[in-house]
Amino acid sequence: MQVARVAALVAQRHHDGESLRDLAKEIRVSKSTVDSLVQAHDGHRRMPQPHVTWARLRKWYLRERLASAGGLREPVDMALAADQMLGDIPAAVRPAATLHLLGSVGEIYDRFETSRPAWLRRLVQAAGGEEPSPSPASPAD
Repeated sequence: MQVARVAALVAQRHHDGESLRDLAKEIRVSKSTVDSLVQAHDGHRRMPQPHVTWARLRKWYLRERLASAGGLREPVDMALAADQMLGDIPAAVRPAATLHLLGSVGEIYDRFETSRPAWLRRLVQAAGGEEPSPSPASPAD
């Protein structure tokens, strides 16, 4: 889902008139990587699973979404942001770290007596966790 979201933005920019070469230079990946993402988004090939280039693609996508959309509000955008934050955590334990991060974010919302956003509930469910009942919020320090 995350790669498809990145591919959609790359394809949109290309269809809006940017060359593959210019996009590749901006993202700092190869032209063939950009072409693969556009082709996959357009349904002409399977969605690639970038590995070496994923960090660059994710960083570019988040920067573009922050600049053009006025912020990250979609669950997939927040999942990409969480993945960025936890990028140095070994892959084998990253799912557990993600659940811990999401739980901590939920506790912050509870502490400041703010309802948890829909994107947080959806990410917790997608990560295989359960949304805990909000505990009585302690007053903010």
